[in-house]
Amino acid sequence: MSWYQVIQDKVYKTFRRLVSPLVNFFAKRGTPPWAISLMGMLLTLLSFILMYRGWMRVAGGFVLFAALWDTLDGEVARLQGSESKKGAFLDSVLDRFSEFTVFLGFFLFLNLSRLDKVFLFALLFSSLAVSYIRARAEGIGIECKVGIFDRPLRVTILGIALVIIPDYMEWVLRLLLVGTSFTAVHRFVYVLTRKKVS
Repeated sequence: MSWYQVIQDKVYKTFRRLVSPLVNFFAKRGTPPWAISLMGMLLTLLSFILMYRGWMRVAGGFVLFAALWDTLDGEVARLQGSESKKGAFLDSVLDRFSEFTVFLGFFLFLNLSRLDKVFLFALLFSSLAVSYIRARAEGIGIECKVGIFDRPLRVTILGIALVIIPDYMEWVLRLLLVGTSFTAVHRFVYVLTRKKVS
C-alpha cells in the first residue's frame, strides 16, 4: 500500500467515526440508502441554484453538505446489511449526475475565460475517466482505487475553494485538472500492468 493510500485510509476512517452518529440515526429508523442518495443529489441541485443566484460561498457549503450525504448512504447500507449491486449502481449513477451538475454550474456562472472553460471541460472528462476506469477494472475483477484525486477529494477541494476563495476558482480548477489527469493515467497504467489483464 502506497503512502497516499495509507493517508486516505486514515482520513476516511476518521471521517467515518465523525459521521457514525448520523449513520446510526438513519440506520435505526430504517431510512433506505437510496433515499439518502437522492437527498445528496437534491442538495447538489440546490448548490446549482445558489450558483445561479451568485451566492458562491453558500453554494460551496452545499457542495460539501451534499458530499457528506453521499458518504452516508453506503455506511447506512452496510450497517443495515442492505448492500446490493442495484444500490451501488444507483449511487454511482447519481454521483456522475451530481458531478456534472457542479461542473455545469461552474461553466455557466463562474467568470471563466475561454481557455479556462476548455480546462473545465478537460477536468470533467478526466473526472469521468477516473471513475470509468475503476468501474471497467472492477468489471474484469481488478480492484482499482489507486491515485490521489478520487471523487471525495475532488468534491471536497471544490467545495472548500468555493467557500474560501471563490474569486480564484480558475486556479483551483487548473490544479485539479493536473491532479485528476494524473490519477486517470495512473489508474489506466495500473490496470494494464496487472497480471489478470491479457
